[in-house]
Amino acid sequence: MKGRNETLVVMTPNVDATYNAGIAGWLDPNGYETFLADSLLYTSVIDLSGWTMEKFTFGTVQSQFQDPGVYTTTATSARVEVIDIISQIPLSRSSPQLANIVTNMGIKAPGMLGTGQDFSTIIYGNYRLYVPNNSLGAFPGFLQLLSSSSFGSKEPTAAENLYFYRIVKCVGATGETLTLPASRIGLFGTFYQEEDKEYMMRLKRSYELQQLVD
Repeated sequence: MKGRNETLVVMTPNVDATYNAGIAGWLDPNGYETFLADSLLYTSVIDLSGWTMEKFTFGTVQSQFQDPGVYTTTATSARVEVIDIISQIPLSRSSPQLANIVTNMGIKAPGMLGTGQDFSTIIYGNYRLYVPNNSLGAFPGFLQLLSSSSFGSKEPTAAENLYFYRIVKCVGATGETLTLPASRIGLFGTFYQEEDKEYMMRLKRSYELQQLVD
């Protein structure tokens, strides 16, 4: 088999969070973790080991993002930011990597100048900013999408795993709520076999990048 079209899929659960003063953060029962003071973090892994064992490389052609539903919050700050990232290498929680992504949200995307990531490792990224629209009486706390932008290298990869991160950022106070719909991200592309030299160079580069992870 010399090539095969596939769609790599990441599914995220909906957010149904309440702000808890005791931990100074959001609590959510659907798999999101409290991260820093005002953020939630959801992670998952796309397993490509079955393909890489056969020396296949995956090249992303296009991406698709779906999140049908309504965003709402009772938070008085009401500014909600969401960033989705698919990376060839894991992003460290013990170092400032993920914390810096939170700090830079809306200013610098991962892999851009002045950030701690190599742009080639960020295969897919999407940033969204939501603000309140109080003119819709039937939807109290309704959040309207104000800005959306995509980034990422779509770099071919021979990595065994791709790492997905979603960070939701909203300043909250005791008892306030935050809801987001479930979503689906798809990377449509092709698994193909490269010449030995190109494939070995790609593996070497992947190994070197892995060594930079704290």
